[in-house]
Amino acid sequence: MTFAENAEIRFTQIISENRNNMFHNLDRSHKGEPMVIKYLWHLNKSVSPKEIADSLQLSSARIAAILGNLEKKDEIIRNISPQDRRKIEVSLTAKGKKQAQMNFQHIRQKIIAVFNQMGETETDQFVCSIEAFLLAANKVEKEEGRGHF
Repeated sequence: MTFAENAEIRFTQIISENRNNMFHNLDRSHKGEPMVIKYLWHLNKSVSPKEIADSLQLSSARIAAILGNLEKKDEIIRNISPQDRRKIEVSLTAKGKKQAQMNFQHIRQKIIAVFNQMGETETDQFVCSIEAFLLAANKVEKEEGRGHF
């Protein structure tokens, strides 16, 4: 077995064993309602549901369900576009912006706590390794003609 095959086994085993831990929580923050809130917060402008679906690579049905739930929670508002009355624009409410900020700070604090546990040297090595992994993954995906794993 090659070093790369051994590393893949160890990597997937580590991820699998820690699925109910921080990896799961980080993954969850990149799906569904939290991801839509995060996306709108970072854009800081109104966008169409189609733009959200395309950017987050979710179906229009999934986006419609998420937006419905967020609207019930008063975290987003849907308005008719002033440029084209046939289109809907989605934006965060004040409550949605506050929720996005809280989500961001919560995840950030957890990551900082982990890095503090690891120490400066190990954290620097980790960040450099993740960067190298992602650069290599992007190269592999481009060579295969795909956009993601």
